[in-house]
Amino acid sequence: MATEAERRMHERRSGGGRRAEDRSERIRTAAAGVLALCGALSVIYFLFAALGAVDIGDAAVGSAIALALGLLWLAGAYQRSRSGGGFATRGDRERRGF
Repeated sequence: MATEAERRMHERRSGGGRRAEDRSERIRTAAAGVLALCGALSVIYFLFAALGAVDIGDAAVGSAIALALGLLWLAGAYQRSRSGGGFATRGDRERRGF
């Protein structure tokens, strides 16, 4: 009778882990999510500031953080446009039902 180590010797899961392509795809997806969150938080903050719920002068630290998040989002969008990554909304996709 074979021991547990001998039975598991030929399993696929016992390898070195995920492939490098899978890891880089997960990193890209996570980075896109983080950048989207940065943009959303910045837009929400400045929307409330425009409505008068937040005084930008009194909340200088929060305003600086929101500005930094917005700049980070813009830098990510600029880098994505330069690298040819494209965006989620595409004008050339197929339209059905029209």
